[in-house]
Amino acid sequence: MRTRLFILMLGLGSLLTTNSQNLGDFKPKEQRGAYGSRKFKSKDVYIANFSVNYQLYNLKTTKTNGGFMGRALSGKTKASLAVGMDIPATTLQQITDDAYQNFIQDLKSKGFNVLNGDTAANTKYYEGYQRFENMEMSLSEVPGMITVYPKNTVFFVKGFTNDGKKKQGGFLGSINRLKNDDGRNSITSEIRTYSKLSSELNDATIINADVYVLFLDVKKPYQGRGAKITANTNLRIAAYEHVKSRVKNKSFTTKIGLTGKSKEKNYLCVSAIDFVSGKHNIGSSPLGTYTGVLKKDLQINDVVGKEKIQAFAKTDTDYIGIETAFGKMYRADNISVENTALIKANANKYEKGVAQAITKFLEHHVNEFNRKFF
Repeated sequence: MRTRLFILMLGLGSLLTTNSQNLGDFKPKEQRGAYGSRKFKSKDVYIANFSVNYQLYNLKTTKTNGGFMGRALSGKTKASLAVGMDIPATTLQQITDDAYQNFIQDLKSKGFNVLNGDTAANTKYYEGYQRFENMEMSLSEVPGMITVYPKNTVFFVKGFTNDGKKKQGGFLGSINRLKNDDGRNSITSEIRTYSKLSSELNDATIINADVYVLFLDVKKPYQGRGAKITANTNLRIAAYEHVKSRVKNKSFTTKIGLTGKSKEKNYLCVSAIDFVSGKHNIGSSPLGTYTGVLKKDLQINDVVGKEKIQAFAKTDTDYIGIETAFGKMYRADNISVENTALIKANANKYEKGVAQAITKFLEHHVNEFNRKFF
């Protein structure tokens, strides 16, 4: 096999020197479920989850099959593109800690009583769960992303899969993971059970807050002339996006050499804050729900320069061939291309811009929740 390297990086902009960050259009909305009356009896709130997921890298591979078509032979092509973001882990932890503290203070300023994490320690809902006071950052939850939790905060986790992911969403969550369709679908299945926890906490409102910070738009355009992947830098809070990236394959079939060392994982990223309260006497549906999301991505401008990164393996095609005693023979090489790029960002500007966007998102929906029901 002949390996060729093709790298294209177009610097279309540079980091600006402004002191405050510039956010794009803010388009929030409520994601309403079943219509009908909704009741929130108490201003007690219990935060079951608060996490911020930061995209750090993306690894994609695409292929085209060769073959003989008409009077030409084309070789196979393979293009791989790996793009990373250089941001210190301490910056990500600080953003998350500050966002959480601002969130708590915002709730309290509106008259909500924020229950301590251990308030639910002895509930039937959390029987068999593990207690964590300092959840560690995780690279296992979302492909190419690191999930960060606030420090000195108590959360309960049912357990972890062999891949290090939190077990959530019950049976349906397990099915989603097997179908490579994890993310918001599994989180929603978990949230549907919050009514049980609420009923054990005197109808306190159970809160889930989950935010996704992406920096890449990765596309696989038309593959007519060979394998091609294109990525554009675009820092934002994700509204609704399927993120796909290759991760290490730890399966048994890989250990015995039947499958590759990496596999593509799919995850549905939806930045959302959920409020669930009470439980109906018949069934387990909640008395009140509110889910705040975004209509479209919230852009975070003036932090990351606009760049285009591409991996393109052009198909080698033999149209002429060589005459031999046995007829005409054709020869075409298989082409493999790999491209790696590291995106630099000013850590201070990244911290200010992302923190501003997260706070704007959470504060809006806390305001809406309070305005509609209290």
